[in-house]
Amino acid sequence: MSESMEHLSNAKRALEKKEEELLGVLHELENLQARYNNTRLDRDRLQNRIIQTKKRRDRAQILIKALSGEKVRWADLVEELNETVPLLIGDTLISSAAVVYFGVFTRPYRERLLQKWRSSCNDMEIPLSNKSVEEILSSQIEVQSWYTQGLQRDPFSTENAVLLRNTHRWPLIIDPQGQGKKWLQGLEKNNLKIVPYNSSRIVLEIEQAVRMGTSILFEGLPSYIDSTLYPILDRRACELNGSVVLSDMEIEYNKNFRLYLSTNLSNPHYSPDDCIKVTIINFVVTFSGLQEQLLSRVVKMERPWLEQQKDEILRKSYDDSVQLRHLEDTILETLSSVQTDILDDEDLVNTLNVCKQTAEEIEVRVEEAKTMQNRIEYTRKKYLPVATRGAIMYFVQSQLSNLNCMYNFSLEMFMKIFKTTIHSLGNSYLGPDEDDKILAFNFNTATRDKQLDFKIEKHITDLVENTTANIHKHVVCSLYSRHHLVYTMMLCVKILQHTNAISDTEWDAFLHGGTLKHMPKLSLFGSVLEDDAPEKSSSKSKAAQKKTATKPKRVQYSGKPIWLSTAQWEGCNMLDSTMPAFQGLTKHMQDKPEFWQALMISDNPYQLFDSTRSRSSSNVSHKSSRSETSLDNISEDTGDIGHSQSLSILPSETSPRLFWKWQNLSSFQRIMIIRVLRADQIGSAAQGFITHVLGERYTSVPEQNLMNIFKNNKCQNPILFILSPGVDPTSKLQRLLKDLNEEDDMLEMLSVGRGQGPRIEEILRSSMSRGRWVFLQNCHFGQSWLQNLQKIVYSMQLEKPNPKFRLWLSSLPDPAIPTDVVRHSVKVAMEQPQGIKANLHQAFVSGVIEQDVYNDPFAGQSFRKLVYNLCLFNSVILERRKYGSLGWNIPYEFTNSDLEVCIQVLHQLLTEYSAIPWKALQQLAGTVLYGGRVTDKWDQRTLSSILNKFFNPEAIKPGYRFTSTEPYTYWGDLSIDETISFISSLPSYDSPELFGMHQNADRTFHEHTGRQLINYLSSLSSTSKTESHDVNNDTIVLKFLIHIHTNVPEKLALPSSMESTTEFHNEPLKDADRPPSVLYEKGYVLVNSTENIMRSRSPMQNVIRQEVKYFNQLLSTIHKTVMVLGYCLQGVETMTNTLQTTYKAILENKLPKHWKKLSYQSGKSLSHWLEDLTRRIVFMKYWIDLSVEVSPVYSTFRLQYSDLLAERRDLNTIPYEEILNNGAAFQPSVSRHLERLPRSFWIGALFYPQGLLTAALQSHARKYSIPIDNLAFVHYVCPLTTGAEEVDKTSAKKAGLTRAMWGYPAIDVPEDGILIHGLYLDGGRWDGKNIVESLPGKQITPLPEIHFMPSQVKPVHKDTDFECPVYRTKLRCGRLDKITSSQNYITSLHLPSEQLPNHWVTRGLAILAQTDD
Repeated sequence: MSESMEHLSNAKRALEKKEEELLGVLHELENLQARYNNTRLDRDRLQNRIIQTKKRRDRAQILIKALSGEKVRWADLVEELNETVPLLIGDTLISSAAVVYFGVFTRPYRERLLQKWRSSCNDMEIPLSNKSVEEILSSQIEVQSWYTQGLQRDPFSTENAVLLRNTHRWPLIIDPQGQGKKWLQGLEKNNLKIVPYNSSRIVLEIEQAVRMGTSILFEGLPSYIDSTLYPILDRRACELNGSVVLSDMEIEYNKNFRLYLSTNLSNPHYSPDDCIKVTIINFVVTFSGLQEQLLSRVVKMERPWLEQQKDEILRKSYDDSVQLRHLEDTILETLSSVQTDILDDEDLVNTLNVCKQTAEEIEVRVEEAKTMQNRIEYTRKKYLPVATRGAIMYFVQSQLSNLNCMYNFSLEMFMKIFKTTIHSLGNSYLGPDEDDKILAFNFNTATRDKQLDFKIEKHITDLVENTTANIHKHVVCSLYSRHHLVYTMMLCVKILQHTNAISDTEWDAFLHGGTLKHMPKLSLFGSVLEDDAPEKSSSKSKAAQKKTATKPKRVQYSGKPIWLSTAQWEGCNMLDSTMPAFQGLTKHMQDKPEFWQALMISDNPYQLFDSTRSRSSSNVSHKSSRSETSLDNISEDTGDIGHSQSLSILPSETSPRLFWKWQNLSSFQRIMIIRVLRADQIGSAAQGFITHVLGERYTSVPEQNLMNIFKNNKCQNPILFILSPGVDPTSKLQRLLKDLNEEDDMLEMLSVGRGQGPRIEEILRSSMSRGRWVFLQNCHFGQSWLQNLQKIVYSMQLEKPNPKFRLWLSSLPDPAIPTDVVRHSVKVAMEQPQGIKANLHQAFVSGVIEQDVYNDPFAGQSFRKLVYNLCLFNSVILERRKYGSLGWNIPYEFTNSDLEVCIQVLHQLLTEYSAIPWKALQQLAGTVLYGGRVTDKWDQRTLSSILNKFFNPEAIKPGYRFTSTEPYTYWGDLSIDETISFISSLPSYDSPELFGMHQNADRTFHEHTGRQLINYLSSLSSTSKTESHDVNNDTIVLKFLIHIHTNVPEKLALPSSMESTTEFHNEPLKDADRPPSVLYEKGYVLVNSTENIMRSRSPMQNVIRQEVKYFNQLLSTIHKTVMVLGYCLQGVETMTNTLQTTYKAILENKLPKHWKKLSYQSGKSLSHWLEDLTRRIVFMKYWIDLSVEVSPVYSTFRLQYSDLLAERRDLNTIPYEEILNNGAAFQPSVSRHLERLPRSFWIGALFYPQGLLTAALQSHARKYSIPIDNLAFVHYVCPLTTGAEEVDKTSAKKAGLTRAMWGYPAIDVPEDGILIHGLYLDGGRWDGKNIVESLPGKQITPLPEIHFMPSQVKPVHKDTDFECPVYRTKLRCGRLDKITSSQNYITSLHLPSEQLPNHWVTRGLAILAQTDD
């Protein structure tokens, strides 16, 4: 048992041991299992890491590949940002200033302003970049989106869009062409509501838009902003308050609300209060923008698929750019949002990979699109000449509003004509496969199809020519005849300027002649005496000579040929000294006078250039006509030109003496010479120039055809007749109805006037629906209703009236006519026919002469002849207006009604009386019917003289001639139709003889027409772009102002003894300015105090005080302007409109308007006016000093009575310098008071010359105690003097005097009365005894001195003596624009003549106190 127990115990121990061993094995097994498990885990972990690492490697490779390009871009971007951040201060400053100030300015001025700002920032060391404003404030994608919304693709429009999108004030856009409106419609899409500014619902529309948060555009804003909009214009206050008060009603403000204002005015002027409430942005169309529009329009019509493909490429490019930008932003956003290891985010990597692949595909497409776009652009550029020509023509016609307020043309109408022209020509030049050939162009010129290129160029040329012709025809029909040549000339110039064939300098010189900016080398006033010898230069040192050589050489006028006037010679010197093409001109004129003399007498100098060029190049001698003759017969005394030699004397190009080759001049440079030398041929030269540039058909006026105008326009556009006085288009409109087989009741004619508005509106509404015509006559009389008319025209554009409806309007030119009405109307200019032939034809076909009256047998046999004479008389007095002041002092508007009533009176008198009552006819026609319109007595005299030529017993005799030839002779008793046929055979040229004029009058007429053409062209060129070589406009004006300040006195001084209530400083002349004694040899009148003591206020002193007052007012204004304008140019003062006008006038060498208001009337240019002013001042100073009772220089001389006063000659013979320097030698025994007057008065130097004549009468009346009412002047023309008694011109030059100022000193001073000099005959000349006919080319000739002798006895005049009126200026008519109210007329003189007075009356002979030269 024990053994068993022991055995059991041993067994248990063995079991325990085994169990222990088993536990050890199991523990070891567990350890091994654990190690195994750990090993497997390590293996799995390593496998997972291997897989993860492989994935990361793959993803890393994807990221490296995907972001490799981005790394470079990001690096560049980081570098750019690092560079940009320090520049933000300057860029912010510049862009903020641009948003605030840029809006109203044009692109060139904005660039100048930006450049100035940048320069200022650099000076103040403010860092800034060279980015443009649009680059700073917008992105390329944003700009492209604007382009797709309708914004024009030019930098100016892009900049405007940037300003509009970044301003914090509501924008007011200047949008006459509707470009801004078009873009806003695309920008806002359906969220924009357009409301006319003159709408009665304006407040309701604003309230609704503010509440709903929509956008609203008020268009057609006038030159002011209605106060109703003021609350809504304060944008920041509305946003802060959340509400706005409109019409006493508070409205909740929605922040999505947008307000836009637009005006159709091209140059509006808003008050400062309005300007600070809005941001004004100039959306006026630019040349490049319009050029792109027209190019797209042409290509769309010629190659529609090409333009569609271009638009599609641009659209896709924009979409791709937007998508690319979105992908780039997505990449950055994804990378920035990762929170774990970027290699473990498979979705992120896949997204980045897809973005990169898409971006690469987009980049490829963009590059392909660029290549395709370049090919398309190559094809489009072929049509660029058509678009360029169209843009030039539009901008030329848009400037025509400067000529007449009715010449306003809308871009929409222009586009319509442009489109019609392109469509009418078609595109038949290409075959079916030739389009592909164009796009296959690989920029290798060797592979081009030359035949295809030729066909394309031929078609493009046809497009350009047809576009030019059609648009020109349309515009010309809208212009008065006097503006046809202006428009066509301007068109030619702009075409050549675009190709740089005419420089801005040449164009400005042509417009303004001797303008100050073109005379840097000339003395401002030139020379005083025409025949002054050039000053000999003294010997100088080499240094001095070198210094002088660097300065512009002063042009001398000493070598002036005798056949040129001073003004012509100055113009030639200006061309020679300022333009390389004319260097050597004056020398050539001196060396080769034959050529230039032939040019001076040619009837067509422009053609003479061409004919001479042809002869020189072909070396063939041609015989010339009378008009192409040279000057071999020159009178040495008068410089008159003969007509005997032919052009064989003209120099050839190979002439050894010819150093200046005029053959190298361009066609425009020839006109520049003609403008200087032959002002009377400017018109014909312009026509030759137009023919050379565009063709002969552009010089003819197309016939107005209402039928074509009617058919080519739709019912939405009114047809506006631009009237002239006395013209009525009703008959033409009624004739059009008959031609269209319409009933008379189809046309409703209404006269616009007070109270007619509601009736007109009712008839218009009815007619628009029924398809009838409405003719509103004389719209200028209904100014209060014209805004309603504007609404009606606006509604016609939006609605669709009956296609048969037409609105016809008629109006005289009136600024009150709304601009929108004028722009959207088809304009037809209506005016009186031009020429005798046309006026006669009009009289017989217009219905003025009734058939029954004309064929009345009871009127007598002479009735038809008298009717013809009356119609011819009517034509003559109408056409006589073209001669200006030679024809009529006042251009009267005679009408057809005058002729019609006169014919009725003539018929009545001839049927009632057996004998013709000539006196009654002449009285009724000359004084009542036609004379009732005449307000000037001298014109009344002219009218009566002309009427006597046509209404006298001789005029009804067979074969009576009105001229030396027979064209106008009425030979028989003709019917109306026969008379019309006879009139058709008359010449188109109107001989001056028919008007009673001299041949010189025709030259004067052409000179006036030429000057008028240049004035019109100047008004079209509103902004001068020309600057001298190294002198800008501001410098030129500043130098001119300094010259005035230095050389023009601030006032005329009166001594205290002559002062009135006005204070004047005693400012005696310097010794150097004193007149030498020879100038006043017998140059003043001594009045012995014991015989006639001068009163303290003699009549002559009253004249001086009055004149000094006027002169000082003018001088004060001049110097005040000089001071303020000088400060403005230096930036100290603000430039006002008046100063801006003065600035422009100075550059154009014109007299500023506010100077002109205070000035004596003058037709001179500014430089010559200032020269004339200084001469007047010198004359007045001499007179003042001579007339002073007590003066430190002149007045009281202590002279020995026995030696000096015994004979009047003594003081006259004492040299002036001796009196000044040795006055102490004349010790007094008696003190005498002397009143000295100029020996001869320059009457043209006075503001009020009538005052001098009245003072002379008063002095004579006081001297002899005669009532002044009993005195009148008797006039004696003094004899001419020459030879030894001529005044020393060198002394005269030093004193600043000319013969026009000091007269003829050799003539003895009369005891009574006064001598007057400085007068000119206009239309005749003085031969020493009588007035005789003018010499050819000498319209104005000087008169000798005239003795005005007061007399109590009324003089007896011969029948041949002519009473000649005296006028201040060549203008003759009207009242002077200055403080006095005196008329241009001064007095009248009776001059002897061998001709009857009527001869000189019809000649228009008059005396002028000054000329325009």
